[in-house]
Amino acid sequence: MAEFNTQFINIFKKSLESILEPRFFNSERGYQGALIAELERYFPFPLFKGNPIIEQEYQKTLPEHGITIRPDIIVHIPFERGLVESRDQGNFVVIQLKLKAKESDALDDFRKIDLMFDKLEYPMGTFLNIDSSNTFFDCYKGDFPDRLHCFSVRLEDSNILINENH
Repeated sequence: MAEFNTQFINIFKKSLESILEPRFFNSERGYQGALIAELERYFPFPLFKGNPIIEQEYQKTLPEHGITIRPDIIVHIPFERGLVESRDQGNFVVIQLKLKAKESDALDDFRKIDLMFDKLEYPMGTFLNIDSSNTFFDCYKGDFPDRLHCFSVRLEDSNILINENH
């Protein structure tokens, strides 16, 4: 999994560097759509057995998942394909996005990411603060700091500025 994590982080950063439209830095939803498009462009799907997908805001339900949240983006193998035995298998990455997050926003997203780690065994979680320079990694107090990667991204004079903490 360490190789996947390194590969995914490189793809994630390359995707962030590719989003140059100023309009996307004004809206979480707009940026989310652009990010998914870039991730799909760079993600090496054929290298992974089960052909994972990138999905947005898939509702997790209490009866099926043990939690009730809607993560912004997930990379996983859908359970319905019948390729995994349970919903806590075939999960790769959960991504939470916030536009100009405050500390309370980041803490709420960290709580959601921790639920995905705990209940569905996601091995990696990413928090992205859009149009900001603060990753809030230093505010994380959860049980899974080794699984969490925090980024901030902003556009300044047509240049993409990315901060990363792990």
